[in-house]
Amino acid sequence: MELANSIAEMSMTMSAVKTQQSLETVMLKKVMDTNTEMASNLIEAMSTPVFPGDNGALLNVRA
Repeated sequence: MELANSIAEMSMTMSAVKTQQSLETVMLKKVMDTNTEMASNLIEAMSTPVFPGDNGALLNVRA
C-alpha cells in the first residue's frame, strides 16, 4: 500500500510541476510580447523628428 501512495504522490507532484511550467511559459511569452511592443514603439518614437517642418514651426524664435 505504501508503494501505491508513493507512486500517487509522485504523480501528483509531477502534474503540479507540469502545470507550473505551463503557467510560467505563458507568463514569459506575455512579458516578451509586451517588451517587443515597447521596443517597437520606442524605435518609432526615435525615428520621428523632434521638430517636424521648418525652423520655428513649433516655437516662433524669429525676431
